[in-house]
Amino acid sequence: MHGKRERDFVMPKFFVSDRLKQGGTATITGDDGRHIARILRMGPGDILEVVDSTGKQYSARIRDCSSQGVILDIINGCTNVCLEPLISITVLQGLPKGNKMDKIVRMNTEIGVSRFVPVITERSIPRLEEVTRNARVNRWRRIAREASKQSGRQHVPEVYDIIKFDDAMKLVLEEKTHAKSRGRESLILLPWELETSKGIKCILKEKPGFSEVLCFIGPEGGFSHSEVEKAVRHGANLCTLGPRILRTETCAIVLSSIILYEAGEMR
Repeated sequence: MHGKRERDFVMPKFFVSDRLKQGGTATITGDDGRHIARILRMGPGDILEVVDSTGKQYSARIRDCSSQGVILDIINGCTNVCLEPLISITVLQGLPKGNKMDKIVRMNTEIGVSRFVPVITERSIPRLEEVTRNARVNRWRRIAREASKQSGRQHVPEVYDIIKFDDAMKLVLEEKTHAKSRGRESLILLPWELETSKGIKCILKEKPGFSEVLCFIGPEGGFSHSEVEKAVRHGANLCTLGPRILRTETCAIVLSSIILYEAGEMR
């Protein structure tokens, strides 16, 4: 009974790769199609929400459910309210042990992080084979997609392939250049346990006007001194998140939450 009441108030949301328009149709296949038919037990006439490749949100009515997928009729125009943060946050996460990355992707997707870059650092313990890497990344992408649906987002965060720390540095430089070419300001942050003088709030106030933030988060053992020095040479701002040592799976969500709050995205 409780589950039925939740469905009455929370309309299911799904993402499609096409660009939609009112009066058109869309087809949902694969895991999402099976979820609609078998788990939610929806059928012809039921209403759900779909978000297209541009991030626009529509209401759609199910026309047909079959083994080939769920066919939808788009029944109204897009929702103009933007549910995405104006600040774009990229989490460059030092690859942690076990399944901790699952939690990192899920929780940070819920609060509004835009991208995840899994990074192999000097102190990263996992040394994954290529097949295992691909499987892990695909899993994180599914988690990001599911968390986006659950939290009502209009975009699914991008999850990059696993890269090395030096390649992450190259990515940061490319992002800074790309942001500048679009008239946007980027900010690079690296919380470090040995940094005690400069807090995150201080840095955010010293550098107003940013629209993109790249956050380096160390693995369980943190970043090495050489990695920190290299990040600083590439423009990273070292900061402290307080006197307590945070777990790697806690750090990103704390930092991202502070950034979004200070930017007025969490009122």
